[in-house]
Amino acid sequence: MRVHASRHCCPYKLLSRNYKEKWSPLIEFLKERNIPVDKVEEDKIDCQVILLLSDDELTKYIPIYGDRIAVKDFCKNQGGTGSKSKKKKTLLQKIRKRLHPSSKRNLFKTKKDIDESSSDSDDNPSTSKNIGNDHAAKSERRIELGWLMKEGDRMKQVRGPTGGGTRHLIVDKDTLVSAIKETALKLYFPEGISPRGKIENFVVDIMDFKRQSANLDLSVENIYDRSKMRLLRFYLLTVPKERDNTEQEKNSTTRTKENEDQKSVSQLLRLENHENNSSHSSYNEHTSLNMCSDDEIQFGPVLADIDDIYDSTIPLNDIHTQSDSQPENSYIANDPGIITNSLGIIADGPGLINNEQLFLDPFHSVKIRVHRGNLMIEMMKIFSDPTIMYATFFDVSMILPTGKAEEGVGEGIFRDCLTEFWNEFMDNCCIGNSQKVPTIRHDFQEEQWLSIGRIIFKGWQIANYLPIGLSIIVMENAMYGKFKSDLMENFLCFITEEDKTLFSTALKDYESVENDELIEALENHSCRSAVTKESITRILLEIAHKEMVQECNFITDAWAKILSQLGQSLSYENLTEIYSKMEPSNRKVTKMLHFSDNLSNLEREVMNHLQRYVRELDKVLLKKFLRFCTGSDLILDGKDTITVEFVVLDGFGRRPIAHTCGRVLRIPRNYENFTIFRSEFNNILNTSVWVMDIV
Repeated sequence: MRVHASRHCCPYKLLSRNYKEKWSPLIEFLKERNIPVDKVEEDKIDCQVILLLSDDELTKYIPIYGDRIAVKDFCKNQGGTGSKSKKKKTLLQKIRKRLHPSSKRNLFKTKKDIDESSSDSDDNPSTSKNIGNDHAAKSERRIELGWLMKEGDRMKQVRGPTGGGTRHLIVDKDTLVSAIKETALKLYFPEGISPRGKIENFVVDIMDFKRQSANLDLSVENIYDRSKMRLLRFYLLTVPKERDNTEQEKNSTTRTKENEDQKSVSQLLRLENHENNSSHSSYNEHTSLNMCSDDEIQFGPVLADIDDIYDSTIPLNDIHTQSDSQPENSYIANDPGIITNSLGIIADGPGLINNEQLFLDPFHSVKIRVHRGNLMIEMMKIFSDPTIMYATFFDVSMILPTGKAEEGVGEGIFRDCLTEFWNEFMDNCCIGNSQKVPTIRHDFQEEQWLSIGRIIFKGWQIANYLPIGLSIIVMENAMYGKFKSDLMENFLCFITEEDKTLFSTALKDYESVENDELIEALENHSCRSAVTKESITRILLEIAHKEMVQECNFITDAWAKILSQLGQSLSYENLTEIYSKMEPSNRKVTKMLHFSDNLSNLEREVMNHLQRYVRELDKVLLKKFLRFCTGSDLILDGKDTITVEFVVLDGFGRRPIAHTCGRVLRIPRNYENFTIFRSEFNNILNTSVWVMDIV
């Protein structure tokens, strides 16, 4: 049997070689200090063993005490007993590295640096608190986006209902501002279009939280680090582009031609409206458009014996409501939608539209519904839409406070609607005595004042109605940009009767006025100057200019964008004449009453009662009487006749009935005396509930 020799090395020799490799730093250190190493090598004393030996046991190998201290320190620095724990630390570090490969603290470190820092952090718990903390290495940040529109020298934030609003985004911290700009364009201009227009019509920029142009090359993290803001906000800035000169010249030429055509057509329309207003039979030719349904005001119950050419009346509680469905081409005042119309034209500005399409349909009717008691706010909402300027007739439906719709229709309803609007406006938005001046309100911005300007314009264009309760100074500033009327005269009508008497006396005879009383009155108007006989006129004119021109300048500037069109067709003299003719007086209204030539003695007696009653009315009741008969509390041009007819009504059913469209007043023929007639008529005029009704 042959025995093969083993080719393996001796295990003892292999271990000895490993030990020598392991001991080599220690042996070299011992030799440097001239310490014998034979006994150390023989007993396999290494650094770990030396740290385990007591001082007495170590004396056998290293006799000198100083050498023993040096050797122990050397062994500790070589790792000593920490080799096993070091292996554990290395394993933990590898696990952490796999769990957090993109951690900030490992981004720019080598493996050796990571191992060392991990070892240090484990030895020192205070440095290891961020290990495993996701917020310590956040990769995303929150930002906000807004939209600014530059209008002139101002930057106005676009709100949510008009396509703007604040948008909240979460983006990568390395996202550049240029990428945010592209995101903003997609959000506010989806497919390149927004409610404000197409993207190509604007110059676009991105602004930072200070509303300054932002650097497109900066990242979100850079800006957060620099600003120390808790939440960053960026703005998309859009500036409308200016058209080139050639396009402007072309449009200017076209606009000039359109204005010339518009002026000639508008004159024709004004003549046609005048003919229709003065001729009842001509006006009835257009009944297919519901422009002359005869409306009436009634008070009291219904009597079955009234059956003639006029429609019978019904009491307030028995009014039949209209269909709950919205009429075609109508505008519901409490509906946030816009007006729909047969032309489907979209207006391009707040003023009168310079477009020939405006005159394509001279009987373009728009149906609107408003509620009594909330009429002013609803009318302003309706006329906030610039497309309302295309309407040439308003088919108004009034809703009672009970929620039921009045059945009256026709032009008289629109006049009544205008009258109620301006009465509410004078009470809520104006100051002054016999002449009113609009006052600034925090809840009325330019949009609201533009709406009121459109109501003034359409009221005059369609119904020849101007709110003469407003001072003519205000109207002249809005229509012509300056006033020509006497400022002092209008100021004395603007202030209270007590101040008017005092200031008028001071202007005529300064010495006859008590100085303390005059000073107190001037202080009520914020006078800051000492008044004398020589300066009283100048000071009063300065106060008048401040209160009647300066304080409402924002309002007249807004109205001028629309009413300047009226200023082109009405001169200063025309406006003054209109103010004079429209102001009702007892004498004017008495002359408006028209009676038949064939009256019985009983009817003549009632006629005398009516004429006497009108002559004795005060200014407030006179306007109520005029509104009761015509729908308007003013004397409108070309509408200067109230036809009086007599009917047989007895008992509780005795009451006057007015048809506002035809301006017909029907009164009972049997009143015992004038006092009873006056009492019953006063009761009706002082009642706030007048029902416009037609069956």
